[in-house]
Amino acid sequence: MQIDEDRPTGGVDVVVFGHGPAADRLAAACRSTGRPVRTVTLPTEAAEPLIGIVDFLARPESPHRAVLVGAGPLGVAGLAVADRHPERVAAVVAFDLPATPPEAEWVSCPTLLLPPAAADLPALGSFLDRVAGNLDDASSCQARPPALTPALLNDPETLGQLRAAGPVHRVSLVATTPTWVLTGHEVTTTTLADPRLMGELEMTAGFRLSPPGGNTDHRGEQDLVTIDADLHARLRRLVAPHLTPRRVDALRPRIQRETDRLLDAIDPGAVTNLVESFARPLPIVVLCELLGVPEADRGYVEDWLIRRMREWPPDPHGDVDDYLGELIAARRARPGDDLISAVVRAEGAALDEADLVSAARWIMVGGHRAPMALLANGVAALLGEPTQWRRLVDAPGLVETAVEELMRYVTPFPVGLARIAAAPIEVAGRTIAADSLVAASLIAANHDPARFTDPEALDIGRSVNPHLSFGHGHHYCVGAALARAEAQVAFGTLARRFPGMRLAVDTRDLHYRQNRMRYLLELPIVLQPAGPPAATAA
Repeated sequence: MQIDEDRPTGGVDVVVFGHGPAADRLAAACRSTGRPVRTVTLPTEAAEPLIGIVDFLARPESPHRAVLVGAGPLGVAGLAVADRHPERVAAVVAFDLPATPPEAEWVSCPTLLLPPAAADLPALGSFLDRVAGNLDDASSCQARPPALTPALLNDPETLGQLRAAGPVHRVSLVATTPTWVLTGHEVTTTTLADPRLMGELEMTAGFRLSPPGGNTDHRGEQDLVTIDADLHARLRRLVAPHLTPRRVDALRPRIQRETDRLLDAIDPGAVTNLVESFARPLPIVVLCELLGVPEADRGYVEDWLIRRMREWPPDPHGDVDDYLGELIAARRARPGDDLISAVVRAEGAALDEADLVSAARWIMVGGHRAPMALLANGVAALLGEPTQWRRLVDAPGLVETAVEELMRYVTPFPVGLARIAAAPIEVAGRTIAADSLVAASLIAANHDPARFTDPEALDIGRSVNPHLSFGHGHHYCVGAALARAEAQVAFGTLARRFPGMRLAVDTRDLHYRQNRMRYLLELPIVLQPAGPPAATAA
């Protein structure tokens, strides 16, 4: 990838992806508008143009926000990136499109779509002129009424202002029915426990209704919760009785073994990307241990969760269901001490194998993202506060309260999954009509000064910590005990084995993705076995 750029003059740049005369022509047209322009050499025939664009945005030197310009597959990829990363994309210009691609349906920022052989380059200039008034405003990239974007849902100042103004707010969210966001701790716990929020459908975390007739189809990242509400409840009843503290405690030695195995593979004196080498693979291997996936098949599962689940549009992933069905059959023939075997034994002939396939898939998709974010973001938070890291090193008994505090402080899912109000609900003096969406800002609730003393401070010894990172009520996370055990083993092992662990970059240079989850794209650290951690700028 080669990047040529004008000297930037603002927080938003026009970025032209492509190569050759066509890209040069687009760049020249963009420069004529007076905006900063970067050209990124990314061949149109690249196998995965979306990955190339995301890789560019992941670079520390990439612009805070960008207008993405590309032709053909690069233009389509720009639309997909805008859907995934709305906080980074101010507008999209896609040339040489034979038809409107489905990716354009969900994009929330302004778009200019031009057909093949369109020579109307003045349209590009007028488009950029039309949106130029909003380009340097990080809070408004939508052509529709300004929406509460994922970036703002992670912004402490924005959330603090909302919380101070009241505990519940009607907001504009892209392509949805009327939506309300809860921002206070008390109102969140009260409202999420209301049975009228069961609704008829579970919602995706992107606030999109499940498509008719597609309740159990795989839909990439949306597959996490895009299922019928009755099916969701049935899957919980199927597996929850077997995700017991006793089973989780029995897994701890294996979690410890896998934690040590991953850390043993890292050179303790070299810079490593802890996301890639530890935070991402550990949750996946723990899930494989939980479900009884043989070691030889774990690469297949990891490829599905890490690579294939991110593809857009996603393929049906039917082979995954076939694999899980074969795994269930193997456990019928030869039960083990895993979760699938426990369900098979308990249900016997009454087992609906399709439900168990769905439940296993649901656990894997939902059970690796939040732990990954907690491990990476939690390490960054601790090393960004050296006194807190030293407390944990010196007092390993604090690991349980440290994990709870990191869950509160980091809040991997900043916004809980939206629910449909099955009937009108009165919330803090406001009437939420039936069929409206209701979502809780978990990060706002977790930083509510009415519930937490000094909520913006990281205090790993905080003894009273009723955080809501696992949700509340009938949607409390079914895997909470497993997530806690995994985090306690991981952070405890890091503190014991690598007390001198330090960041290899300044905390201000860490690069987060801020969508429905907030997680680090990479975490450069050095696993020093001894010596005080280096102080880093906050």
